[in-house]
This record gives sequence, structure tokens and C-alpha cells, in this order.
Amino acid sequence: MKLVTITFALLCAASASSQTTSSSFKGRVVAEWIVEPGEDRKMVLLEDFEYVDAKGTVWKAPKGWPIDGASIPPFFWTMIGSPYTGDYRRASVVHDYYCDKKIRPWRDVHRMFYEASLSDGVSLIKAKVMYAAVYEKGPRWTLVSGNGLQDPDAQIVEYTPAFAPHDQASLEDWVKRENPPLNDIEKRIDALQLE
Repeated sequence: MKLVTITFALLCAASASSQTTSSSFKGRVVAEWIVEPGEDRKMVLLEDFEYVDAKGTVWKAPKGWPIDGASIPPFFWTMIGSPYTGDYRRASVVHDYYCDKKIRPWRDVHRMFYEASLSDGVSLIKAKVMYAAVYEKGPRWTLVSGNGLQDPDAQIVEYTPAFAPHDQASLEDWVKRENPPLNDIEKRIDALQLE
């Protein structure tokens, strides 16, 4: 009886452990197009939508928030697809919100996009190629005053670093060929940054 109890307890612990390390989406992306002058690329969320990462952090895109997929740089659409196509669409909704609000560090937001893309069915290599694109060309911001990114009086400055000219295709080929860890992708891109 004691062995059965221990086995049952271990199975429950393993089950609980696997539940806390997996990530998932909660809700549905329900949106409608916003009609405006020019291109009608923006949509507004009609329901809350969430992504819960492997650490249990909740990334919520709230009802009423406009989304446009702009956090995926247009330059990369030919390589990975436009914001409203592909298995990373749900990841892009949450990424859009956090890139707009800037309430969490930009590195965390871009890594969340990578993880959420994997959760949504994107292959490992394609997710890394997309991560490299967003890491290099996506929005970045820094806190310049206040007590933190959750502080309503905090001043946040968005910036775009300059990079030495390089062949984007060779970066993509390297990721596909080597399957490097994210830290190596970041180091390679950071090495191209101009002072």
C-alpha cells in the first residue's frame, strides 16, 4: 500500500510539474477590422486574449485594444509571412499589445513572441528566424525615470539601434544551418550594432 501511495504521489507531482512548464493560449482572437482612411490593416480585439508562458507569466491582450501586426517588421514578411498569416498569428496579437504598451522589458516581450510562436505550432527553426528578425528590427524601449515599467508616471523612451550593413539572408541561413541558441542569435546581432 505504501508503494502505491508513493507512486501515486510521484505521478501527481510529475503531472503538476509538466503543467507548470507548458505554455498555452487562453481565449480566442476575436477581432474586427477598423475602417479608416488609407489601408485598413488595423483590427480591434472584441474579447480578452491571453498567453501563459512556461514560467506561468500571463501576457494579456485586452478587449478593445487595436492590433496591426506592426511588431513584425515588413522587411521580413517575404521570409516569414505577413502578420495575419501563419501559425504565429496568435503570438503576434499578444506581442503587438506589449510592444505598444511597453510595460515589460523589450527583451522579455520578444522572447515571449518566440515561445508563443512555438506554442502555436511554428517550427523551431522558423521561430528562431522570426526571433532574429524581431530582435534586430523590432521595437526597443528603455525606462528613463520612475519606479518601473508598471509606474504610470514612468517615462519610457523607444529607440532603434543602428546596425552595420549585413546580408539578412546570410543571418537566416546561419540560423537554419546551425540552429543556435537564442543567446547566440542575440550576440551575433548585438555584434553588428554601431555605437
